[in-house]
Amino acid sequence: MNRRALLGAAVAALLALSACGGGGGARGPSEPVGEPRPGGSLVLHMPSEISTNINPLDQTDPAAQGVVSGTVYSKLVDFRTGPDVTTLEVVPDLAESWEIAPDGLTYTFHLRDDVRWQDVAPVSGRPFTSDDVVATFEAVKQVPAQHAWMFEPVNAITAPDEHTVVFTLDRPYSPLLEYLAYHFNVIMPREGVEGQFDLATQAIGTGPFILESHTPDVEWVLRRNPDYFVPDRPYLDEIRMPILSDTAAVTAALRSGRLDVGTTSDAVVAEEFSSRGGFTVTETPGAPISFYLNPTVEPLDDIRVRKAVMQAIDWVGMGENIRGAFELTSLLRPDTSPAALTRDEVLALRPFDPEAARRLLAEAGLPNGFSTSLLVQRVDDEDVREAQWMQADLAEVGIQVEIEIVDPATGIDRRRNHDFAMTKALRGVHLPDQVWRDFNPESIENYALVNDPQLNEMVERSRAAVDDAARADIYRQMQERMETEIVQALYPIQKFDYAIANERVQDLWSSPIYQGKRLADVWLSDVEP
Repeated sequence: MNRRALLGAAVAALLALSACGGGGGARGPSEPVGEPRPGGSLVLHMPSEISTNINPLDQTDPAAQGVVSGTVYSKLVDFRTGPDVTTLEVVPDLAESWEIAPDGLTYTFHLRDDVRWQDVAPVSGRPFTSDDVVATFEAVKQVPAQHAWMFEPVNAITAPDEHTVVFTLDRPYSPLLEYLAYHFNVIMPREGVEGQFDLATQAIGTGPFILESHTPDVEWVLRRNPDYFVPDRPYLDEIRMPILSDTAAVTAALRSGRLDVGTTSDAVVAEEFSSRGGFTVTETPGAPISFYLNPTVEPLDDIRVRKAVMQAIDWVGMGENIRGAFELTSLLRPDTSPAALTRDEVLALRPFDPEAARRLLAEAGLPNGFSTSLLVQRVDDEDVREAQWMQADLAEVGIQVEIEIVDPATGIDRRRNHDFAMTKALRGVHLPDQVWRDFNPESIENYALVNDPQLNEMVERSRAAVDDAARADIYRQMQERMETEIVQALYPIQKFDYAIANERVQDLWSSPIYQGKRLADVWLSDVEP
């Protein structure tokens, strides 16, 4: 197969849009538009309908997080957003301050005393107190939810008074603050936790917006919370979130003005709107591409064969020609962790070296290569084109690959059941510790069956490390071990996504997680002051 034939006419547009390894920043109108003003309705693209429900306790659907996390529900702490944000920084939300004991075993949070629940029955605008926080996290730890493990070291949550909450741990656990800021971990009223209303269909929070209505497969609508605890926020009266899964429908709605903000991973579409005027296109780091090798399938049970596979693929060429904008990565994301390996470090550990790959295959008794399969979870066309690029590279060293394309639900099920030889997909992980959780022997997301005692010991040391620099050093060592001694799972490149906004939309700051609170800062420049 001629790989260049896969690229087509889109390559020139891709490379014109952004250089290899680039990212961040916006292109569009830069003239001053005045001071923020209240009012107006924002129409914000929602790529898919929620697959389950909106109960924060029992679902992990990204679409659900995009509707309620940070918008309807607040959190104890949050990640800062704004024009100058380049890393994940934990800032106050419902907790205005906190202290961590020197031994790392006690976290004391001091809550705001001016917060009320949204004026929706049966909570009906009563004051928010520490009892709601206790009720929320007691439920999180008791319900068999996928994210309960984030608080496994917490053995007690108490409320000394109405505006103080104390988390007591059985061992130091450095990721706790980041997990408290993560989009899953919103604070719910005790009434919801105790079943006085249905959390699956109704959301009552302390956030800047109230859930107004939902028309299945059509639209979600949020309206302004007049009792939000941040003065003068939110600016918007309303957010409408139409569900549009087709790129052509999104672009048509943006062109006609029926949609204010749309998202895409298609660099050609982004370039079109960047060139036409009247829009701001913001390029932001997206999900990593994950690649897993099943060590129970011959000959991938031989580490020399797994290393040969990794070194036979030109990951840089794939990123340049398929995604256009990308980061060469190991496992941690550069946009969320300073411990992510640099491009040069990755290239030293995982060089593109077909000759070395052939030697490794010969050493493993496979001088003529072998045949295998690659399971591809398709979200967009780039997923398939990447698989074809990998197929062509592997054929050059004698590895014949049959590609099998499946939908996301099937892909997740097949990976969780280890029903593959090799597989690739997008992997929506953000926080460093969350990455390593994937490779815990007991995790259902441990697709590649990683079970390395030394790696497990390093994970525990990283969690106990209270010094950021020491923890980052452990993370770098863990990535090196995954690249050289385990070689069963990597996130070899990180793609970029594009937010396309009508020029009337102001202060819509990007975020690597589902950060709904940022919508409280958005305002529309064409609303009459």
